Amino acid sequence: MIHICYGVSDKKGTYTKFAGASIHSVFENTKEWITIHYLHDHTLSTDNRRYLMQMVRSFGQQIIFHDMETGNLERWQKLEDSIAFLKEQTKGGQVNQAIWYPLLIGETFKDLDRLIFLDADTIINMDIAELWNEETGENGLAAVPDTVIQEGHFSMMVDKGLCAEERYFNSGVLLFDMKRFGRQEGLLEKGVAFLKKYDVIDYRDQNIFNYFFGEKCRLLPVKYNTLVAYEMVKKRENIGEAIYHYAGGRYAIDSVNNFHRLFLEHLTKTPWCNADFLSNMARQIHQTTRSLMLGYANFIAGMRRIVIGEEKEEEKLRKMLIIKDNEEFMTLKKFNSRGLRLEPNEILIFFVKHQEFDSVKKHLESCGCAEGVHFINGNIFIYRDGGQDAKILKES
Repeated sequence: MIHICYGVSDKKGTYTKFAGASIHSVFENTKEWITIHYLHDHTLSTDNRRYLMQMVRSFGQQIIFHDMETGNLERWQKLEDSIAFLKEQTKGGQVNQAIWYPLLIGETFKDLDRLIFLDADTIINMDIAELWNEETGENGLAAVPDTVIQEGHFSMMVDKGLCAEERYFNSGVLLFDMKRFGRQEGLLEKGVAFLKKYDVIDYRDQNIFNYFFGEKCRLLPVKYNTLVAYEMVKKRENIGEAIYHYAGGRYAIDSVNNFHRLFLEHLTKTPWCNADFLSNMARQIHQTTRSLMLGYANFIAGMRRIVIGEEKEEEKLRKMLIIKDNEEFMTLKKFNSRGLRLEPNEILIFFVKHQEFDSVKKHLESCGCAEGVHFINGNIFIYRDGGQDAKILKES
């Protein structure tokens, strides 16, 4: 029996579907018996609980719900007082309770020999039994190095010398040997005290795990926690046998991108992908598109447009934008050779490649022009924005 743990606090009731997609991917790729341990609080709605049970039972597997709130009310109240310093430095002043659940694993699962913890934003495209059978470190913990941090991305822990860069791991996928990991009483409180003492609040629970267990943790191959954002930056699009971590909301309604398609393949097979979800998503897409077009209309009101794009796209852009006789279309090459001569009533709209726009943007800004005032990237009206897509999926 393989034991897998998720932790979710879902105030709006719209995030549980991501855990559902992850759980579905586990079952679809693993033949062994699995027990899902679902750590939650009062925000687990009746519908979401029913959907989880429905999906798990459809695979003939088992799920156990662990209410992390009811039996620990006094503890959570004390924690609220302790993390006041975090709320002051957090956008919106909110700290999702679920980030602390992994720190309670030692106390919650005293009767298990082994346990895998997975973030809800993971898709398992491999047999999870392979991870289950890996060795852990001396302290009973195994994790994957954080490739983003090791590529030089800023980390408070590394910057302050509290953890070696090459050993800093991502806590989105963790393997525990419970007998060696120990019972870790009070890790939550000790961890919060550590964050406050050293003021290392960028990755919170992840920093705590690295500080207390990083030295003797066994580092696993990257296939067990492959960061989708990192793969996309490196322009690696091939999907293999791996656990893909969509940290940072790297979801999009895009069947062309292999990572987005992989997520959608599993989400669409879950009970959450029903008529309500589809209609809500359609409404969100319509509202987002309408907002973009209204913004564009306000942006160009009374202005003369100068459209810059590829020569082969001229006819299509002229029709799409209904370019008037007194307006102009030119290639980027012609624009660069002509130099910047922008009249007060003129606006530049670029339909060029991402790298080319970044380059011309720097040049324009060095000349005193501002994006959104004097020029705009027209591709936002053609291609869906991944960040907007992630928001739409989350709120639908």
